[in-house]
Amino acid sequence: MDVIVGHENLDFDALGSMVLARYLHPGARLVRLGGLEGRVREVTRLFADHLALLDEDEVDLDEVERVIVCDTARPERIGPFKALVGKVPFVVYDHHPRAPGDLPASGGAVRPFGATVSVIAEIMRARGIAPHPGDATLAYAGLWEDTGGFTYPGTTATDLEVGAWLLEHGAGLTAVRDWVRSHPDPVARAMLAALMEHLRVVERGGLRIALTWAEHEGYVPALAPLAHTLIDLYEVDAVFMALRLDGQTLVIARSKGRLDVGRLLSERFDGGGHARAAFARAEGEPRAVLQRVEEALEPYLAPEPRLSEVMTRLVETVPAELSAEEALVRMRQRGFGGLPVTDEEGRVVGVVRRRDLERAVRYGMGSGAVRGFATVPRTLPEDAPLSEARRALKEGAGRVLVLDDEGRAKGIFTRTDLYRMPPAEQAAWTERVREGLSEGVREVLDALAEAYPRGALYLVGGAVRDALLGEASPDVDLVLEGLDPGEVARFLTRRFGGSYGVHFAFGTAHARLGTGVEVDLATAREEEYPSPGALPRVRPSTLNRDLARRDFTVNAMAYRIAPRPEALIDPFGGLHDLEARTLRPLHPLSFIEDPSRVLRGLRLAARLGFRFHPEAERQIEELRKRPPGAAATSRLRRELMLALAEPSPLRVLRLAERYGLLEALYGFRPDAEVWAALERLEAQKPERSVPPEAYLYLLLLASPDPEALVRRFGWPQRLLTHLGLLQKPPDRPEALREGGEALALAFAARYPDRAEWVWKPTRRLRGRDLIELGMEPGPAVGRILREVEAARARGEVSGYEEELTLARKLMEDYGTSRLP
Repeated sequence: MDVIVGHENLDFDALGSMVLARYLHPGARLVRLGGLEGRVREVTRLFADHLALLDEDEVDLDEVERVIVCDTARPERIGPFKALVGKVPFVVYDHHPRAPGDLPASGGAVRPFGATVSVIAEIMRARGIAPHPGDATLAYAGLWEDTGGFTYPGTTATDLEVGAWLLEHGAGLTAVRDWVRSHPDPVARAMLAALMEHLRVVERGGLRIALTWAEHEGYVPALAPLAHTLIDLYEVDAVFMALRLDGQTLVIARSKGRLDVGRLLSERFDGGGHARAAFARAEGEPRAVLQRVEEALEPYLAPEPRLSEVMTRLVETVPAELSAEEALVRMRQRGFGGLPVTDEEGRVVGVVRRRDLERAVRYGMGSGAVRGFATVPRTLPEDAPLSEARRALKEGAGRVLVLDDEGRAKGIFTRTDLYRMPPAEQAAWTERVREGLSEGVREVLDALAEAYPRGALYLVGGAVRDALLGEASPDVDLVLEGLDPGEVARFLTRRFGGSYGVHFAFGTAHARLGTGVEVDLATAREEEYPSPGALPRVRPSTLNRDLARRDFTVNAMAYRIAPRPEALIDPFGGLHDLEARTLRPLHPLSFIEDPSRVLRGLRLAARLGFRFHPEAERQIEELRKRPPGAAATSRLRRELMLALAEPSPLRVLRLAERYGLLEALYGFRPDAEVWAALERLEAQKPERSVPPEAYLYLLLLASPDPEALVRRFGWPQRLLTHLGLLQKPPDRPEALREGGEALALAFAARYPDRAEWVWKPTRRLRGRDLIELGMEPGPAVGRILREVEAARARGEVSGYEEELTLARKLMEDYGTSRLP
């Protein structure tokens, strides 16, 4: 039989995960390891008939064929089933990162979510499996417990989505609140008092770390939540609790991120867990154990970031003599909450906040110079630690400036920069990007980092997305802050060979390197659309605003090349959407501003198996109500041709049809006959290369007015000339010659009964055929061949068989004596 187990000392996440795992492994039995304590014991009694939990001693290990393990991967935490390692398959579902010595899993999933419930629920959602309301409630309890009501640092956006999904399937919030958020019993309260009495705080690498201990005779349930209580009460970054219970010392650790408590307890105490939550059994008295912990802290601290690594380098400013009213308009247009104020020499003289300018205008002071409403700037050197910059935010109107020797703004640090990805998580994803890049691209990036160590260079867009998906690309898109694209392109060609071109008007450059890598370079910029569908107005800006002008969050991530260290920058949640394989627009008017973005989305959805976010579907519905104007035509034409060059254009077209976009954007109305022809055309892949124009020919058949469509999108007029051959087929294959390969392939797909005109060379009558009919070699053979060729040109014969019949008749009519 198959069994589903959690870990010893079962908590709600383990129990909820086991319950959900039963949907993925029908027929498997739930097995309890050891005893149950606290509210988990009460809940399992409440659901006793539904859960049908077996005790571990009720299971004959010889009868177990597979073990499904939830919420742990450590062999020492699965009781007697550890003996089956290497004998039967193990399937592991866990949210703790893999570590040496973990169970050898043959299946399952390990994902860095806030709870294991989320790991299994995501699989169920993808498969369309809905849980029973009671099971949804148990799962929600586990989700709530392990994320601290979605407040613990390890909580992800996926956890929140899973919570919503469980609520949709009947999870009972009242029950969950009663189970998970019950008040500590008198023993737990006494333990908390002891922990507070013995607590001391040490500082390491800019972090405040609490160390505390307590003792109690007997087991005390629900101790882990006390760690989070202490973190909140003392505003520390991590806590270690050494607890002496029934003669043994337990260590419970929690961290907000930069201190890897899981690795510390695993390597120094043979414990387990992950970077933010860990547990171990230790030898010795609690105070001695804490002393060992304190001495071991340094190697497990991630280096504290410096201000230069997180600040925004291209700083927008406002002139000191500009009126408050004009400055307010500028800030509203650009979306800034505050800006540095500069004098005529560009030196920073203060910082002004939008709310202060709004108040000034409201009081009739809008004509006054903005200098009068500025506050003294808070400044720091660029090598200041992040912890110092964080404290300085409170003193600098929410902004900390880095100035050069002349007093000009070199960088700015705001709350947006503060709330970036936690360092430990960022390091893991950054390494994943690097591993996903091709060797040739890595060489280019390393060369740039070496040549421009003080510059600001970022890999952006599809290259980052594809690297995270493990799909290396030879094409590189770089965004630069404060560097000249032309200069960087020249450096690359000097280093790797090749050629380059510069577009001074657009601030871009392109380098085709001798190694085969192609690099597009552009200064960071932002866009403003004067009207829906119009061409945007572009101006220099910052990296974040450059990313904000893109289409989908999965394309709005950047990989910092310089300054070192490398880092993944994800200001809009693209990483989460990438994991969920979801295409989410960056703002509510994305498709209205640029309708071609939805075509790019369709291409990604078809090629990578992504789905549109509900917000994208809402925007598609709006786009259908107000089709784009003439200003968007060139971009729509380009995107369509790119779609028709995809590995599977038919998949893109089917998606476009599903959303009503073929007609709304292009006026195509394919019927069943056209769809069948498109399917036959695509069936020629991959044996044949099918040009995009072949698909376009068939789509034009689905237009009520092909001539107007060709004129609107500026397609070549020859398409209309050749389209008639598809609307009314010719009598002979020679008519297809002028249309080239695209027309021939479209014709074969449109008229499969005449496909041999395209797929097989047309056999023609030759002199050898006449000799085989009995003619003697000589001038007579040439005479009949010329007669047949003339008849073919007049359309009197078509195909080899008809030519052969005519030759026989000519031989009979003329007779060999009459032939010259």
